[in-house]
Amino acid sequence: MHHADCEAAIRRIQHGTSSVELVLSTTPTWPLTSAPPSASGSPLRISVLDSSFNPPTLAHLALALSPPPAPDHTPYDARLLLLSVRNADKQLKHGDATHAQRMQMMGLLAQDMAPANVAVAIMDEPTFVGKSAALLAFLRARFATSASRDESYTPKVQLTFLQGTDTLERLLAPRYYGSLENMRAALSRFFAADGDDSRVVCARRVMANTLEAAEAAEVEQRALDTMKDMGILEKVSFINIGDDKNSFSSSEVRGKIARGDESWKAMVTHGISQYIEENNLYRPL
Repeated sequence: MHHADCEAAIRRIQHGTSSVELVLSTTPTWPLTSAPPSASGSPLRISVLDSSFNPPTLAHLALALSPPPAPDHTPYDARLLLLSVRNADKQLKHGDATHAQRMQMMGLLAQDMAPANVAVAIMDEPTFVGKSAALLAFLRARFATSASRDESYTPKVQLTFLQGTDTLERLLAPRYYGSLENMRAALSRFFAADGDDSRVVCARRVMANTLEAAEAAEVEQRALDTMKDMGILEKVSFINIGDDKNSFSSSEVRGKIARGDESWKAMVTHGISQYIEENNLYRPL
């Protein structure tokens, strides 16, 4: 992924000439492959890891490659790394990697996911319900214009959003929807079989001390109570991606780099470590 191509894609998104930009894919027909769907009539299952990727860590990689949770072990047909250039909580700050640099690091992460059927995309949509609707519309248009398959082939798509517990808490926060009633209506469309039929898989974080662990358990319980109250409990699954990786965070990587602590290199892939050093990212001026 060339930097100029990334910048051009960002401009198209920010100027509103495109809702979703697919900037990299391992197959030209992504999310489809040369093989037919796993079962006739079954949905095309796509996992979506939406993150700020500032920078991508081994925790991102483990979550991006995580299998579907029990009891449904049907493999994902495709995977997507997604960056929104407008985040509901995080604004681009001085010293952060630019969106173009993050896209290039996402491309390196996609290489480490081989042989998975994976793509990298960007959009300008801060909420998960908005991302779900935009991605489904993009995929319907992509299938309709595909020259590699019968035009009548328009598979039903089921998106599974992979996220951390902190992100799940934001998904269930009324302040992002304007009101509790708006949130209930939006999430009903997001999860309903006759709506988006999307799913959420949440990775539990490993906390450094007992107090943090207790706070994390409290956050998870609040989320479970909210989901039970809304009747969407079966639409959200919790997984563990390994104690050694689940404690890694992008903010910790940035902090270690700023302090000159070289142990950050063990928290990212080799390719991303090289990219960070070559571009002198996250170091104090």
